[in-house]
Amino acid sequence: MTISIILQKYSRNIRAPRQALTGIAGRRRKNKRETRQEFIRNMGKTSQPAFNGQNIVGIEVSGLFTNFGLDEVRLTDKYFAFRRQLVKKYIHEFDINRLMHTFKINAGIPSRAEPLGGWEDARCGLRGHFAGHFLSACSKFAFADQDDLLQAKANEIVNIMELCAKPNGYLSAFEEEKLDVLESEENRSVWAPYYTLHKIIQGLVDCYIYLRNSKSLELAVKLAYYIHRRFEELSFWKIDGILRCTKVNPANEFGGIGDALYTLYGITGDDIILELAHIFDRDYLIDYLADGKDVLENLHANTHLPMIIAAMHRYDISGEEKYKTAALNFYNFLLGRTFANGNNSSKAAAYIKGGVSEKSEHWGGYGKLEDALTGGESESCCAHNTERILERLFQWNCSVEYLDHLEILKYNAILNSASDKSGLSQYHQPMGSRAAKKFSSLYDSFWCCTASGIEAMSELQKNIWFHCGDTLLLNAFISSTVVWEEKNAKITQHTEFPDALVSTLVVNVGEAEEFRIMFKEKAVKAVKINAVPVDLKKENGYIVIHRVFYDQDTIEIEIDASLHLVPLQGSERLAAVMYGSILLAKLGQDSLLQDISNHTIHEKFVRRPQDRLEFVVDSLQGNQARFIPLFRVEEEQYTVYLDLKGDSLQNSCFSFAKDGSSAYEEA
Repeated sequence: MTISIILQKYSRNIRAPRQALTGIAGRRRKNKRETRQEFIRNMGKTSQPAFNGQNIVGIEVSGLFTNFGLDEVRLTDKYFAFRRQLVKKYIHEFDINRLMHTFKINAGIPSRAEPLGGWEDARCGLRGHFAGHFLSACSKFAFADQDDLLQAKANEIVNIMELCAKPNGYLSAFEEEKLDVLESEENRSVWAPYYTLHKIIQGLVDCYIYLRNSKSLELAVKLAYYIHRRFEELSFWKIDGILRCTKVNPANEFGGIGDALYTLYGITGDDIILELAHIFDRDYLIDYLADGKDVLENLHANTHLPMIIAAMHRYDISGEEKYKTAALNFYNFLLGRTFANGNNSSKAAAYIKGGVSEKSEHWGGYGKLEDALTGGESESCCAHNTERILERLFQWNCSVEYLDHLEILKYNAILNSASDKSGLSQYHQPMGSRAAKKFSSLYDSFWCCTASGIEAMSELQKNIWFHCGDTLLLNAFISSTVVWEEKNAKITQHTEFPDALVSTLVVNVGEAEEFRIMFKEKAVKAVKINAVPVDLKKENGYIVIHRVFYDQDTIEIEIDASLHLVPLQGSERLAAVMYGSILLAKLGQDSLLQDISNHTIHEKFVRRPQDRLEFVVDSLQGNQARFIPLFRVEEEQYTVYLDLKGDSLQNSCFSFAKDGSSAYEEA
């Protein structure tokens, strides 16, 4: 199948992204052509119905619970919407000539733009990775917000990439010869070239999916073909060598290229691309996980999280049970390495002294986080990839535990990753004693987490609302509006959670519509519809309301959130404090707190009478320790995991962990 045929086949039936529904209900679809959102949604469908007609909360549900499209949910709250808008502004103002400077230089095209710093410096081996994430984020913002300026910006990036691409399909900001070095040295003298190529392919694919840019699809296919030709020339063991990332601080990390290739295959149906995607599914991880063996200890976390996403994608395409079993077992092993914020990664068990693995980016033993508060725990990239794993797990099985984990991640690791001043990301999210946050600078950092962070902000509206057939599912109390086109409905959520424990849903429909709304049982105390209390039907962790809804029906939810402790796995004395799904941080210097337990916490923690959530606790020194949501901490010194023994101040000295570039320097 030629590229021109591919473009004709997969572009002709996709119309422009539909405008958000306005007024009381909008309009019903006028024809049967596949909409852009249906195209996006269909690409993620699994090979089998997630429920297979199981009885969920007393009702028959067949099919998948899926996210609404990015253009179907609009954030209106003061935390998520604000930080999303900061990043959108950053992307609007970013100079494309600076972004594409190293691509042009590598292609022999003159550029007078001011070079970027950090990991996009012309001497950095990972240069070009940020441009791929930038293109993905730009495309998603443009699609969701119908932003013509950002669409033009994304198209401009693709046009420059077309100029920089070689006739053989190669496209990057680093020299083609770096791949020769990788094939020769395997895990030395080069920094993750396929990691960067993944970001470029993904950006091009996203620009096609969200903005219908056929040129971006052509560039992605040509680059995939180029990579396939390289691998055709390599032996089995050479491929194994360059894709085996079992050493700590691996310099041959290849990111989520397998997942991107499966997406590209879903668009094109090209068997060459499918064959290439299979190459990046590595048996050293998948086979052992499928056999139920925990092999995560000492592995680099954000190398292997994307490999699981690719394995899940492969199962969704092929139905090969090994890949589903591997992913399910992986998640169970990951839980034993998960912090209270829902995220993972810290020091390796067998680290290299002075290296990245001594403090960050790796997994230790199962249930052994007692010495993992290093200042380098909880890499932000890991949060974004863990979220993607949970999304697919929830599609396979509607277990409420997956939704709980998604919500905890969303507040405490994804929102928390972003600065309230710039919207840009932390690299690590420390949770030990007297910690501090360090955010990316505007033009001189460009860490992996800077890049994944701007993309995360471009899709921040996901995982709040889900739908399946006639059922709407609310996962998080975040002010937002969802347009449910299939039911000709718009539902608006008004809430100040976590600052207040009430959420109000207003239903807008053109005419009476019968459907179900589901909530997580443990998050809801009571429900009123049009001011009338309703009996709550509870089953399997959910509450379901099934009725005919009329325009302007109002659902008032009393939110259930209580204080509780979350112990640090492996530690007898350290625990974090949560308020429902919200992780709290103690501000300032250490103060002695005594007799804190789940039995005394409601007595010890006193809610301050103010608009924003804050608790105070009397300390042994006679002052009051202040606790606020971790995601609201910006410049303050803070502590997340408290010493429950309360008999001494923690004497560990906080220090920031190295960023991942030092692994390349050590390679």
